[in-house]
Amino acid sequence: MPEISIPDYPFKLPNEASTLISRFGFSQKEASVFYGVRLDTIKKWISGKMAMPDDLVIESYNKLARLQDFAALVAAAYNDLAVEDDGEHMAHQYISLPTVTQMRRGFMPVSKGFYESLFADIAAHAYSSGPDDFCYVVPEAPDEEIGKTNFWIHLWVQHDMQMELCIEREGSVARFDVDFYTFLKSELTSWKNVQCTFSGGSDLHPHPDEVCLDIPYSPDWYGEAHDLTDEEVALAGTSVRIAISITGSDTFDDIAGDEQRFIQLVEDDEIRPMMEAHEGPEDADLCATNENLALILREVFGSRKALLAKAAHQ
Repeated sequence: MPEISIPDYPFKLPNEASTLISRFGFSQKEASVFYGVRLDTIKKWISGKMAMPDDLVIESYNKLARLQDFAALVAAAYNDLAVEDDGEHMAHQYISLPTVTQMRRGFMPVSKGFYESLFADIAAHAYSSGPDDFCYVVPEAPDEEIGKTNFWIHLWVQHDMQMELCIEREGSVARFDVDFYTFLKSELTSWKNVQCTFSGGSDLHPHPDEVCLDIPYSPDWYGEAHDLTDEEVALAGTSVRIAISITGSDTFDDIAGDEQRFIQLVEDDEIRPMMEAHEGPEDADLCATNENLALILREVFGSRKALLAKAAHQ
């Protein structure tokens, strides 16, 4: 799929992938999380050098259609709010962003662009409803308490609007035995195989907001699961990634008490969260995983400041 361009045209022609990603409002990094693939894969999709798989295309359209229906539903509720009991028309209504906790519990994307796009859809529906009940829907800050500005979150959960991942694939979480922690601590202590990458930031905010520590790693089950020989497993290039914010508790307490997926298995075309499982998949405990990760980071580095300093001077 070659890149499509027209001489003297002001921009390159959009393709299926670039159109979908833009419509969701995702950055390339956010799209890599949503689709569960490497950032390089997203870039190839957008450039036209690689086609987005059909199942992801179809599910993307399904999700966008659901988002449009959801926006109309929320807008109708705002139109009702615009008219008070005494009949006075309150043209300005407010819509709150979700809190971080609400995002996680509602399986919502962590993406400014996503909410800008969703809120614009809601506002357009609300404004174009007609002269009797139209209203302007104005974004505002998050609120822990569900009320008139964020009732849409209740509707989101009620309608099962899960948008954190495009497709929840079976086996999308990589499980590991507790022996993995010994491997992880040993690799972080030796630092020989660790590759560090700072990411995030923008033209307006140039400073990075995340550091990724990548370590070559092939799970014991990987060869059997993918029908690979030992030699092929060695060439697969899989790695374990620890992705953490550069801000937060210096003693990593924020990681221990969080529900985010800090440990990931990076494959050629997929990134999967890793969680410990004592007996089987039903026993996986993300809280225990993060508590043990925080303990290892404290034991190896002592502090977040020391970890970042070591990563910066690799």
